[in-house]
Amino acid sequence: MLSFFMNSCRRSVLLVALLIAAQTLPAGAESGRATLRVALPDGPPTRAAGFLIAQQRGYFADAGIDITFTHQSYGKSPIDALGEGQADLAVEIMPIALSRRAKGIDAVHVAQIFQQATLMLVCRSNIDQPGKLAGHNVGVWFDGWESPFYAWLAQLGLSYFATGGGVTIVRQGTDAEVFTENEVDCMTTTSYRAPLVLPESDKAPNNFIIYKYQELGLGVLEDGLYARGSDLANPARVDLFKRFLAAAARGWQSLHDDPSQALRLVKDLPDAAGLDGKALAESLAAVSAAVGAENVEIGTLDDAAFDRSVLLMMTGAPDPILAAAPSGAVSSILRQAR
Repeated sequence: MLSFFMNSCRRSVLLVALLIAAQTLPAGAESGRATLRVALPDGPPTRAAGFLIAQQRGYFADAGIDITFTHQSYGKSPIDALGEGQADLAVEIMPIALSRRAKGIDAVHVAQIFQQATLMLVCRSNIDQPGKLAGHNVGVWFDGWESPFYAWLAQLGLSYFATGGGVTIVRQGTDAEVFTENEVDCMTTTSYRAPLVLPESDKAPNNFIIYKYQELGLGVLEDGLYARGSDLANPARVDLFKRFLAAAARGWQSLHDDPSQALRLVKDLPDAAGLDGKALAESLAAVSAAVGAENVEIGTLDDAAFDRSVLLMMTGAPDPILAAAPSGAVSSILRQAR
């Protein structure tokens, strides 16, 4: 009887231990898949469409990975989450990523998602020539986005002081409020945000003039993928990141190949609730154009675009984003023998 009692106790203790262990296993352990935390930047769901499509269609699961995406609030960079150990990978525009790196965060560029800059200036129809910016109020994004605008002003010979025929710069948020309420005559936005923030009445082709920095030769590389340099010395982590990039590329390729299906998937996302379907479609088309899946392998970094971006970061704004060209900020390790 005593032996039976002791065996029962041991079985009970083992069962409790197993239950506790099951509750404390990391996400993905039950499935046998590896886990990754990926920090995404602030923005509409269309900005991260390829990643979200890959998740919804099971491409990450096919690659043996469970992904947790975290969305950063406005003003906080995914690179901060990477540096704080709250993310394994981060998606961010190059100026913000490299400026954080210059301040000590271990962030290395490992893949470029957006091949074309999406940043642009939307102006009222009377500013139909760049020189007519003089004397007007212009809404500008700062905190890493401002270099192309200042570089353009320098090319045009216009001052960023209101006096002497210059422009008046207004710090702008990511919405269109300062524009729709006539506080500025031009607003900064991106090709994928514009359809979602501009009222339908303002979208008629004759209602505004668009200046795209990419077409002006002042495009700065935007959304790329960043990892900690210390992780790139670990072959197991590199393999995991390669599998993530390959699965994500399938998602971005799906956006290009079947935009209608991509739209249906994005419309079902909680963040897309209440957004106009036509505006979502236009936003997705803009994102797809920025990725350029028909022209380049997703993840490729164009050296000339990188050099142009760094030069603009060093010289474009009165307070440059970078004091010197970065060293060791880029690695092609994820793009090798993919």
